[in-house]
Amino acid sequence: MRAQLKFLSEPLRSAASEEERLLILNAFPTVMEFLRRSPSFHMGLAKATLSEQVACKQVIAIGQMERLSSGGDLSSAAFKKFLETMTVLDSFYKEIGGIVGYQEKILSFLEGNLDERQSEIVQFHTPDFIDIAQESPDVLQWIEEGIRSLPRMAEMYPLGGAADRLHLVDESTGLELPAAKLAYGGRPLFEGLIRDLQAREFLYFKLYGRQIEIPIAIMTSEEKDNHRHILRICESHQWFGRSKESFQIFSQPLVPSVDTQGNWCLLGAFTLLLKPGGHGALWKRALDSGAFQWLVSQGKELALVRQINNPVAGLDYGLLTFFGLGVNRRAVFGFASCPRIVQAAEGVNVVVEKKNGDLALTNIEYCDFEKYGIVDLPLKEGEPYSRFSSNTNILFADLRAVERAVKICPFPGLLANFKEASYTSFCGKVHRTKMARLESTMQNIADVFVEKQKPQSTFVTYNHRHKTIATAKKAFVPGGALRETPEECFYMQLQAARELLEVRCGFSLPEKYSLEKYLEAGPDVAFLYHPALGPLYALIAQKISCGNLALGSEVEVEIVDLEIKNLNLSGSLAIRSEQPLGALDAARRLVYSDQTGRCVLRGVTVRNRGVDWGKSAPFWKGAWVRKESLQIDLKGCSEFIAQDVCFEGNQHFEVPDGISLVVSEKKGRLIFEEKPFVSKPFWLYRWEETRGVIAQRGEDKNT
Repeated sequence: MRAQLKFLSEPLRSAASEEERLLILNAFPTVMEFLRRSPSFHMGLAKATLSEQVACKQVIAIGQMERLSSGGDLSSAAFKKFLETMTVLDSFYKEIGGIVGYQEKILSFLEGNLDERQSEIVQFHTPDFIDIAQESPDVLQWIEEGIRSLPRMAEMYPLGGAADRLHLVDESTGLELPAAKLAYGGRPLFEGLIRDLQAREFLYFKLYGRQIEIPIAIMTSEEKDNHRHILRICESHQWFGRSKESFQIFSQPLVPSVDTQGNWCLLGAFTLLLKPGGHGALWKRALDSGAFQWLVSQGKELALVRQINNPVAGLDYGLLTFFGLGVNRRAVFGFASCPRIVQAAEGVNVVVEKKNGDLALTNIEYCDFEKYGIVDLPLKEGEPYSRFSSNTNILFADLRAVERAVKICPFPGLLANFKEASYTSFCGKVHRTKMARLESTMQNIADVFVEKQKPQSTFVTYNHRHKTIATAKKAFVPGGALRETPEECFYMQLQAARELLEVRCGFSLPEKYSLEKYLEAGPDVAFLYHPALGPLYALIAQKISCGNLALGSEVEVEIVDLEIKNLNLSGSLAIRSEQPLGALDAARRLVYSDQTGRCVLRGVTVRNRGVDWGKSAPFWKGAWVRKESLQIDLKGCSEFIAQDVCFEGNQHFEVPDGISLVVSEKKGRLIFEEKPFVSKPFWLYRWEETRGVIAQRGEDKNT
């Protein structure tokens, strides 16, 4: 069968028109025989459009229509939807021969044939990693270049994945939800991507006095109603204070899942089990949808690519250094890498040498290790880290170079990863089998960027793992593995925040909990903050310095204009600004400015009963139950100032817009004084070549 399909796919791929493709299919013996035996089907199909006929007859040609049409009605909504789906599928895979080409590739993988990529590779080499784990003079230069070059940048988010292992369900409807809806830390994962982006934009504003709005290209899918959910999140958040026009949202096609015989998995007549075809679809869909042209028309030359299930990627200087290094090198493509845990479901970065002598810095997916003879062993016996570094799906891309590359290789890194799975058909029958679909990997567009000597136009950085990747990929089952669960991911995020407080901010903290102890008793300490507080740790350390947190204490600072010195906390402290970055204008656009909420705590002690961690699991959801807390809510442009004060028990301060509330203490009694809020810069930022971003307090007449 495969040989016949390969023979058929070539003329289908090179045909000049749909009419020519239809003639080719009509002459194919399998199609002729099926239509001869099913004259009613032939007559019904004649009512379809030309493109629908071409797509449908390809399904006949690959031998799947007999099963699909069993008990089906050509006048049904299911058949109309089937034709629509197949037409989209055929168009997307036109470069490899449409639906026939899709099936031929699947059968090739099933037969164990070497794919084109595999047959070209002679050997692997270790890349020249660029270490950015320490703040060296080079790293500072790349941070500055990264910030300064933000106006040239776009961001791209492949958000169309199935995320089946998260088992995320809407509690009110029982319907499955995409990863973008995961309520991580009290807000959807998708919102976290936008907050990280705005933190970098705000940093640029504070240094250069100009607001920029980085455009975002998002690839969704119809899986779990992903596309609609993304739109609803954007709409419900009023596009996050950004212009609606700064978003370009396009959907990737869903593709048929197949069993180990190459048969398509069916839910019912004319209804397939469809799944996304991998994040590699990002590039071709960006080309087909006009997203590349849209970005370039706005003067955007470069892109940073992030996935949704890695919320720690924006910590500290990692992304800015990565981007700045790419700019500095005038690179066409780049990978962000870090240590990799043995047996982690993460690809690895390697330099491949091809038979013709070409070299390419690229990625090998973890599911292809066996195919390429890669044995995943520890770097050192008994240690958790692999001898291979992790490809983190954080990518740097020159947009014009990638656009050209897509025309050469529209489906990079094609693979079929068969896994044990189950699904339930419409008749209620449960099918358990190994399943796969043809997937493409976005990192492997780098295969196109070949050089004769060691790669110069591509690069790979190496950073601390806990500041580069911690993924929320699958639901935690008590007693099961913790790796890649939201529980582990949030623990890693809290540990990174703990390191920030302890190492950079000079805080005294209780003994660190293990992951297992954390799950049992709650966090040793929890520090959550708005990413625009930095995001650079060196900047945050200038705003928060010295203090002590007791075991189980929680600090939440949803604020940017903040100064904390010598804080002693036992319990819960939450400081929230209604306008952390500035105010909304009449069009509901966020204008970065000094029109913010501010807070100053110097020599402050806070004692209360804090969070009831026993009632707050799972901790990663952020739905914490507080027995008592000091909560400071700043409305509009307002300010809260406290010095040498002790706050005990449950206290809540809401400071109205236009008010500066000054709290002092005399003979053990709190004294409150309201003053008019004076609008002025709170922190003034400047760049120093040897120190990075320096934050200096503006004149403060209220203290």
